[in-house]
Amino acid sequence: MNILHIDSCALGDNSASRQTTAAAIAALTAANEQAIVLYRDLAAAPLSHASGPLLQVISQRWDADIPMNAELRAEALQSASLLQEFQDADVVVLGAPMHNFSIPSTLKAWLDRLLELQIAAGTPHADLHLLLVTSGCAIMGVQAEEQLMDNHEAQLKAAFEFIGVNRLTTVRAVADLPPALQLAA
Repeated sequence: MNILHIDSCALGDNSASRQTTAAAIAALTAANEQAIVLYRDLAAAPLSHASGPLLQVISQRWDADIPMNAELRAEALQSASLLQEFQDADVVVLGAPMHNFSIPSTLKAWLDRLLELQIAAGTPHADLHLLLVTSGCAIMGVQAEEQLMDNHEAQLKAAFEFIGVNRLTTVRAVADLPPALQLAA
């Protein structure tokens, strides 16, 4: 089993989403000793935001009048590598906290590349299981928090369903983790 583990919260070890993704990875690897985990920390090693020329290259809509420079070529290769990581995974454990009413910009940069490349590739991921770990928004009050988190999760689910991910489980992280995290992997 190939597992892609992605964290995006800038709060480090104090992050509820990071604690929950770590618990999920521990449970998955305990259940499958042959599991191979690839870890990507988008906060520690952020991707650049997708420029117009990069989006043209990765979505295969390149205008030949725009010169291809070494930096753009490197960005396109890195983007292809990100898609390959995603496509090679059987399970993706994705920490997607809410920061200032949206996903962290580092996660958005990753998702922008993934969506453009996946649209161009056209290969669905029906067998992939995505565990989406969300967190955040606890200061708004119970009703407002519930509505904001529902919207946050709905947007993320829509993005992944758009590229063919049909097996998606959402877990809302809390500051105090339960003793055992149960996964439907």
